[in-house]
Formats: sequence, C-alpha cells, structure tokens
Amino acid sequence: MNRALEGRRKIQVPTLDLLKPVPAGPDVYSNDFLSLTNDPDLRQLYLDKLNKSQRIFGVAGSRLLGGNSSDHLDFETRMARFFESPAALLFNSGYDANVAFWHSVPQEGDVIVIDELVHASSRDGMAISRAKKSLYLFSHNSPAAFEEQIIRALKEHPSILQGKNTLFVAVEATYSMDGDFAPLPDIVRVTEKYVPKQSAHILVDEAHSTGVFGPQGRGLVHMLGLQDRVHTVLHTFGKGRALTGAVILTSPLIRQYVINYGRPFIYTTALPISLIHGLNASFDYLEGPVGDFRRSELNRLCGYFRNALHEALRHIPPNLLSLHEPPLPAGFPKDTLSPIHAILTSHPMQLSDYLNSCGYAVQGIPYPVVPRGQERIRISVHALNTEAELDALISRLKQWSTMMQSVASQPQQGRIQSRL
Repeated sequence: MNRALEGRRKIQVPTLDLLKPVPAGPDVYSNDFLSLTNDPDLRQLYLDKLNKSQRIFGVAGSRLLGGNSSDHLDFETRMARFFESPAALLFNSGYDANVAFWHSVPQEGDVIVIDELVHASSRDGMAISRAKKSLYLFSHNSPAAFEEQIIRALKEHPSILQGKNTLFVAVEATYSMDGDFAPLPDIVRVTEKYVPKQSAHILVDEAHSTGVFGPQGRGLVHMLGLQDRVHTVLHTFGKGRALTGAVILTSPLIRQYVINYGRPFIYTTALPISLIHGLNASFDYLEGPVGDFRRSELNRLCGYFRNALHEALRHIPPNLLSLHEPPLPAGFPKDTLSPIHAILTSHPMQLSDYLNSCGYAVQGIPYPVVPRGQERIRISVHALNTEAELDALISRLKQWSTMMQSVASQPQQGRIQSRL
C-alpha cells in the first residue's frame, strides 16, 4: 500500500488524507450549483417538516427487511409523478443506483454501448454484469462514433435485431470533468434508427444536471423533450438538491427486478426518515419561484464568468491558462450553459496550491488523471455567487499567471521556462 501511495505522489496524482476541513473562502468548487446547502429558508422548511413528524430517525433495516416505510413509498410516488415516469426506486447514493442497475439488469446476450467517459459507478456495475464481455465504448460525445459502435454491436449480436436480446446505452447528461453535455438528441435518434423498439434501452445519468436544467429542475432529458424516448433516468440528490441519495426513474418491471436482484439495494440499510423529509423540503423549495430564480441566476452568472475570464486570459499564454469550451450539441438551446468550467493549465498542482493558499478549495487534476495537454482545475459557479467573488477569483488567476511568467523569465528557472 505504501508503494502504491508513493507511486501516486511521484507522478503528482493528488494523494489525500482528509485530515483538514475545506478552507472557508468563497465556494467556487463544490457541486452546490443552486446554493442550497447554507440556505436559511430551506433549513427552516426542513426543520418544520421534522417538527411535524412522529418519526425522524432510521428504519433499522433494508427496504426488504422491515425498512419499507410509507415515507419511502410516498417519496417514490412523488418522484414518479414529478419526473413523469411509470415508476421510481430510491437509493442511498448515485453510486449504489448505477451499480445496482448495471450489474443486475443486462442479461446474458445483451450488449452495452457506453460513452468512454461515463462515471466509475456505471463501469463498476458493468464489470460484474452478465454483459461484461459485450461492452462497446465510443469516443466521448461523438455521434458518429456512437453510430459506428451501434452498427458493430448489432452485426456481432444478431439476436438483438431478432428481439431476443437488448442493446443498452449508457451516457451522462452532463459530464463532470469538462462540464460538457451528451448529444442526447443524436443518441436517441441513432438508437431509434437502428435498434428495434423492443430491443433498445437508453439510460441517462442526470447527476450533474438535475435541479439545474429543465422545467422545475427536471433535468436535460425533460428540457429537450426526450422523457418519452429515454427508458431509464438517474437523478441524484447530492449536488443540485443539497442532500444525498438518488432515484432511478424506469419501468415497473425494472423497478421490481432491481429490488430483487440489485445487491446495493438489497443489502443497504434504507435512508433515514429525516433524510426523506429533507428531500421533500428540497423539492418543495425548488418547485416554487425560488427554484426558477436560482436557475436563471446561475445561467446568468455562468455567462458573466465566461465572458470575464475570456477577457482576462487574452494576453496569457494558453498553455499557462485557458478556458476549455466544448461545443454545444445539436438540438440544445443556444443559451444552455454548464456551471462546470475546466481551466486548462500545464501546472495544475502549482495553480491549485496557490488558490488553496488564497482560500479556494480547488483541486488540481494532472496527467495521468486526464490526458497530457488537458491538465486542469475545475471551477463550479453557483447561483448565489456574486460577480465580485467571480472577479476576485479571476484576479487571483491573473496574479498567479504573472508570477509564473516572471519565474519562467529568470535564467535559473530554465526548466520551467521550457514548459511555458
């Protein structure tokens, strides 16, 4: 274990011990996109629900073993109704939900066509699924590569065209590393073009888009009007909802199957009643005018930050600091902006160390975590960030850039200079 940890340190992969709390500076790093975690009105709404409840603690068992409370069932009914889905199943985390689905639902003879950058939780589930030897990876967010893999999978597995097996598709609505969006209209179009209706199953993971996009925060699938053409959608509650847990929106058959075969669901103690009240409070809060205001303000601030950062970086060498801007997929409204911003730099650890010293809890992401030339830090804009906070962050970035260029210009720092 020591050798493994030392190996990470030698190649500058972040090696954490979690012995210190995050700095108390402005939050431009967490997934609290709608600025809910410290919201006093949401807190009071939550406390009011707790005060009216006869039960607030845990249920002391899994859902299958004495923990299937009316609170859990009522919340699942609410989720199915809110997301316009035939059925809903509640999980303790998005990780549990993805592993439970992908390890249990695909059967022998099925195939999975997967974006190469889907989350580790999906990959972990697929690695122990019956379809683990039939995974078809396509280049990230490439409709053309997706189509090629669909054609290849169908050619190598004729039973799918015969209606005897299923072709699953795994994508994320928003990817956390680049903040880019899956080309969902093209994913659906290509799947429907080649795969018989009874043999296709698309799962979209909305972990980083739930609450942020779509009517009342229903996500990108709803924003794009694809809810009747996507078979299963995963929403998590630890980012845009300020709590924890997840829900899978799917068919009654798959809900029942995962209940009986999804090991993370079967062998996990059910969420405590207090958390169910918190989730209801969060959904109540965001379904009202506050939610619309926060989403609108978040979008405005994302545009402000991008424009201001562009202006600030005009005279800075792009390999020292540059904003990564993936193209918007076809079919998306032109004003769709991601709250996640990847700032590329050839010195990610030095930049993160500097920003940490200034009170920003950002994390450097070096090679080999990302490919060479894609080293970065990530900035997440929040609905209640202020323009002054964003301006101050940009000022710190410029100060660091000036410092690095000054160091590089000194002869004794030739090694650093050669990298700039």
